[in-house]
Amino acid sequence: MNTKKNTPMPIDTNTLILKAMDEKRITHTFLASRLQIHLSSAHHMLKNPGMQIRRLMSICEVLQVNIFRQIANEIGIDDPVDPDILSRDQEIEQLKKEVADLKRERNLLKEVIGLQAK
Repeated sequence: MNTKKNTPMPIDTNTLILKAMDEKRITHTFLASRLQIHLSSAHHMLKNPGMQIRRLMSICEVLQVNIFRQIANEIGIDDPVDPDILSRDQEIEQLKKEVADLKRERNLLKEVIGLQAK
């Protein structure tokens, strides 16, 4: 993978960031302040198409926007596996098994009680 500055980026993250800033009415000055960088650095950063991932994560936190999800949507990644959802799905399956076991146990107890009543 060629990482030179003049290599075109497949997705313009800066446009996504600027759009999020506009939607949230966040200025370059506010962004620079929250990122603890000079205003001119913020302007330069948003003109550079090859922004670093760590910096992009910081911007996502400031804007409360998941630019990474937007990027995934742009490149056609539908629903990447979310570990929290996967964990919940596993827990749900386990609980379903427990419910089925408890129903069997309940039915068995009903039979035993029914036999003792005779």
